[in-house]
Amino acid sequence: QAPQAYYYLGAIAEEQGENQRAMQWYSKVTEGDHWIEVQIRMARLEAQAGEVKAARERLRNVRLAHPTEAQRLYLVEGEILFRIDLKVEAYQLYTDYLVSQPNDTEILYARALLAENLDRLEAAESDFRRVLAIDPDNTRSLNALGYTLADRTDRFEEALIYVEQAYAQSPDDPAIIDSMGWVMYRLGRYQEARDYLQRAYEMTRDSEIAAHLGEVMWAMGDKDEARENTKKQKKR
Repeated sequence: QAPQAYYYLGAIAEEQGENQRAMQWYSKVTEGDHWIEVQIRMARLEAQAGEVKAARERLRNVRLAHPTEAQRLYLVEGEILFRIDLKVEAYQLYTDYLVSQPNDTEILYARALLAENLDRLEAAESDFRRVLAIDPDNTRSLNALGYTLADRTDRFEEALIYVEQAYAQSPDDPAIIDSMGWVMYRLGRYQEARDYLQRAYEMTRDSEIAAHLGEVMWAMGDKDEARENTKKQKKR
């Protein structure tokens, strides 16, 4: 049970912010069920310490040793690069993977989100639509495409079609309820927007949803309530 013990000791040290000590424990795990998870954790710690090249090389070696885990490891590496603001590198990483696996909907979805963040809206829409061509009922892509169209373009009616499809599948998902509210707001249907956003906010107390709700309140002329909503968020 030594490898398992080393893994948990490393995790405890990491939780306590003792990253160097965590690395020492993790490095003792050379086999067992936790080996891949340990390599991922070590790569994250290396990236946080500025050792990006070492982190990426570690993940590449794990992919070579465990090709069946490639998708997961590419997603992890992309997330790491995103978190340290190497978004273009993350986008290229996903693009390289998709050369050999063009129908991988998880990577396509991740690249679409990244493209939207990079203001590459045409590329984002293309990837979302590619996912939906492969999996027409993909709820996440329906919602993300609809929200992106509502938030970043003036194609509000088209956005509503996608978000309504997502909502029909997952009517209790707060992210989708938020999207419904935001589309309604962009369409000028303020009361409906407020109802959806209020419901989503009460489910999550999420600051981004609160910001959407505050914007709708302001547009409806409830400026005092909008200000109070903002104050509550600052206190949280």
